[in-house]
Amino acid sequence: MTAPAAEYPVSGQDDIFQMVKGHYTAKALLALWRLGLLSQVGADHDDDLGARALRLGIDLDQIRPLFDYLIVRGYLQRDEAGVYRPTARTVAAAPYFGYFSTMLGAYEPVFARIEDVLTGKLVYGRDLSRSYEEMVRGLTALEDRLMGPVAAVAQEGATKVLDLGCGSARMLTRICQLGPGIKAVGVDHSPDSCATARETVSREGLQDRVTILQGNAAELASLPKDVLAGVDMVSVMFLLHEILRQRGREHVVGLLSEIGELVGPGGRLVMVEVSGTTQPAYRENLLFVPEYELLHEYTNQRLAPREEWEVMVAEAGMTVSEVRPVDMCQAFCLVATPVAGSARAGGSHG
Repeated sequence: MTAPAAEYPVSGQDDIFQMVKGHYTAKALLALWRLGLLSQVGADHDDDLGARALRLGIDLDQIRPLFDYLIVRGYLQRDEAGVYRPTARTVAAAPYFGYFSTMLGAYEPVFARIEDVLTGKLVYGRDLSRSYEEMVRGLTALEDRLMGPVAAVAQEGATKVLDLGCGSARMLTRICQLGPGIKAVGVDHSPDSCATARETVSREGLQDRVTILQGNAAELASLPKDVLAGVDMVSVMFLLHEILRQRGREHVVGLLSEIGELVGPGGRLVMVEVSGTTQPAYRENLLFVPEYELLHEYTNQRLAPREEWEVMVAEAGMTVSEVRPVDMCQAFCLVATPVAGSARAGGSHG
C-alpha cells in the first residue's frame, strides 16, 4: 500500500537538487555541532564562531568554506568585520541539534555501507554497528525534552527509581533533586556511559543516593537484588524497541512482568517510546517517523504502535493508568501499574 502519487511533487531535477541540498546542509551543521561550535547557540553571548573555532584549535582557512556555505543556506551570517554568527534560524533549531546525532551520526557506520548490508556482504551486529557514542551524545542533548514527563511521574510519590538504560544519568539526578528522600539506580551496558553517569552523580553530590550498575537492562534477574530492593518506579526510555526485535515479544512481556513484580502494588512503570505506524499510505506526512523506522529496520530494532505496547503491558499483568505527551515527534510516555493478583503465569523469560 502506497500513498497516492498526487501527494508527491513531480519536479525532476529540482527534486534531486533539493535532496542533495538537504544532505550537505545537514552534514555541515552536524560537523559544526560535533566540533562544539554550535553547543551554546542561543545561550552563549559569545557567538563569534570564528573565535570559538580558534579556541578549539581549528584552522579558520579550513572551516571558512563551510561557514560560507551555511551563509547561503541561511544558518550563518557574516558582519562587516568578517565575524561569523548564527542566524535566528540556527538559534530556533538549536534545541533540536541532538537529532543530528541520533538520526544521522549514530547510523552513519551502517548507511555508509548500506549497499553491502542489502546484498549480505556485511551483517549488522557482526561486521558493523551504529555508533553508540553518537547515540548517547544526541540523546543527552535531547534529554531535557524527554525528562519532563518522567520526572513529573517520579514527583508523584516515587521513593526509589530504577532507570534501565540510564545513559548519562542526568534524568536520575534530576529526579533525586525533586526531594531529599528519593533514591535511584541506573543500569547501562556501556562502560563509557556508566563512567559518564558516575561523573554526573558525583558532580551533583548524589553518591549516597544514586547507584550506577553496568549490566544488562534486558535481564532484570541478573541485577543485584539487594540494590534493587525498595524500587517502586522503573523508567525505560527508547530501549524496549531494541529488546523487542533482538529478544522477541515474549521476552519483552516477561521483562514487563518482572518490572511489575519488582515495583509491586502501587508501583509504576514509566516507558517512553516512539510509536510506529501500521498505515504506510500516510507515512509521508509523519515527520521523523518514516526515517526513524527505516534506521531501526536495518539495525536490529523494531518500533511498535502504541496500541501494541499497551497490549504487551496488559499481558504482563499491568494496566495503563495514563499516557502523557512527550515533546518529540510521535513519542509517548506510558505509565502503567501492576494489577493486584494478576501475576503473569510463567513470568520467567528466555
